[in-house]
Amino acid sequence: MPPSRRTFLKGLGAVTLAPALSSCSDSSNSQQDSQQPALPQRPVPSASFDFPIVTELPFAHGVASGDPLSDRVIIWTRITEEDISSSAVSVQWRVATDPGMANVIAQGMQDAVSEHDWTIKVDVVGLSPATTYYYQFSALGGLTSIVGRTRTAPDRDVSAVRIAVVSCSSFWSSYWSGYGHIADRNDIDLVAHCGDYIYDFVDEDEAVRARRDRDDINDVDYRDWLNLEEVRRRYALYRSDPNLLRAHQQHPWAIIWDNHDISVNFGNELDDSSVDASLQTTTLHDTTRAFYEWTPTRPVRADGSGEFLLVDDGSYPAPADPLQIYRKLDYGPMADIFCVDTQLYLPSRERPEIVSDSTHLTSGDSLFSRPQYEWLTQNMLASQQQGKRWRLLINQTWMTSELTRWADFPEERQQFFEFLRGQNTAAQRVQNTIVLSGDMHGNWGADLVEKDLPNYRSGGIAPNPQDGSTTENTAAGFFRDSTANTALDNVRAASVGVEFAPTSMGRGGFDEIIANSRPESSFKEQVSASRTTEKGLMNITPACQFVEWVDHGYGIVHLTEETATFEYWWQDKLTPGSPDILGNQMIAFAADDPSTTPPRYRNQLDHVSLHGLGVEPTTGDRTAAPAPEGNLEPR
Repeated sequence: MPPSRRTFLKGLGAVTLAPALSSCSDSSNSQQDSQQPALPQRPVPSASFDFPIVTELPFAHGVASGDPLSDRVIIWTRITEEDISSSAVSVQWRVATDPGMANVIAQGMQDAVSEHDWTIKVDVVGLSPATTYYYQFSALGGLTSIVGRTRTAPDRDVSAVRIAVVSCSSFWSSYWSGYGHIADRNDIDLVAHCGDYIYDFVDEDEAVRARRDRDDINDVDYRDWLNLEEVRRRYALYRSDPNLLRAHQQHPWAIIWDNHDISVNFGNELDDSSVDASLQTTTLHDTTRAFYEWTPTRPVRADGSGEFLLVDDGSYPAPADPLQIYRKLDYGPMADIFCVDTQLYLPSRERPEIVSDSTHLTSGDSLFSRPQYEWLTQNMLASQQQGKRWRLLINQTWMTSELTRWADFPEERQQFFEFLRGQNTAAQRVQNTIVLSGDMHGNWGADLVEKDLPNYRSGGIAPNPQDGSTTENTAAGFFRDSTANTALDNVRAASVGVEFAPTSMGRGGFDEIIANSRPESSFKEQVSASRTTEKGLMNITPACQFVEWVDHGYGIVHLTEETATFEYWWQDKLTPGSPDILGNQMIAFAADDPSTTPPRYRNQLDHVSLHGLGVEPTTGDRTAAPAPEGNLEPR
């Protein structure tokens, strides 16, 4: 779809009213160039300006993009000034096919206003599928942002789709080396964040860093928030980290919230806060509003349909209802990606503005709520009938574990799994489901089956031959030493898909639970205790195919026509610039093949070694030049 007339006219005005973000010149243009007015001096914040920033004003929090479709993508930035210059700051945006911004194919104007916390969000239309683009913003007489890179979704077959998976990213718990490594990858199609993108308080066991080394529980950047402005400031704190900024700069994201993102109950784990908790005025609408303002998330309609609220004219895509977030991204024949919400409808929330409808169940509560459950199941069935190869759910918490909130919703989980097995109106099995989960702060991989399902069996337990990111974390975790299947007996046939939960971007694992209960223990002893727990969990959870509960980082999902490969990438969270370590690799197959040894069955997660493969990093056959880095100095 070409840009709308309004977008085109705005862009035309931008060309006549603002200088180009970048240009190519030769000697024939030197006289004309010399006659152009000089760009304004870039403002330098004073020493008393105490607001988290990382790049130069006024685009002090970089750029971001997200929720790509085949013909459009959301691009984002924010205007940050020490002294507000106007009630509306006019911002020019441009999209180009090259990192030098020479070949501009779309442009327009939008005003940054206080109502949206001075953020700019544009739903750029008229793009080509499976294409890399670059974008930049300009304001205040020609001051420019850093250049961002994004990529649209495919609408036809591609050789692979590559997704980085992140969750539970506490600023205070880690130096976020993993975000830096994600930024350095040039073949990623999407970064999926499974929730707890920001945190409301510092974990008492994980005081790794603080802004300007102000580790004071009474400091606004080191305690729980009190109001909407402090929630917004928390996003600014996160976007002041160079690694996170670069990861947003280089890739489009799809983000869902979890409990810490939208918490309204004041509380700090650290002691000695003198802040009066009665001063807190934060509401659920505040936290979800700030989420939409500070993330490149495309809004959905207010009717619970999960359909996008598309904005074609370049105006700000404000959500019709900030409490709605579940949605679907179409990645062509390769995959449908469902972003779900298993947090907002928790009965324990007891918020009058939230009603969890469980009328689709015989008894008990619903974690999805009926509108979302019906949207999800109907769209997954339609995806299967359309011949899509994979169905991915970006989900907040491990679905197959009895250690998570799903343990309190067994009826809905079982009904969902039975629907995928074919107990639906079409009597058709929904194949090749992949759940991408967060919340567990550890590395997990599993088949999707109910607890204690009859006739389901798994293989034995073996130590992971790979080591972790630290010298103490040897033989990092456990996996199944066989598929347990034969050509004549698929003992894991009841599985309706696979689940991949590739640890946290810093929030603590089981080793820190041990450290809290036994402060005198060494890290080596804490790792040893974690190994005992990991093996115990494998013994009592047949569906679990891999567990490691110490290391932190992110995951990579590499989707092809035949396989889905899952990689666990780890970094020492206590060391800035920690190396990227491939800690483990699992695989799932798109189709059954009983003729191989061992036989390959879909909807099952196996260690790659069981199929004669080595633990080797996957790579995409498509790369794109990175966006040029700017001057990043967190303040």
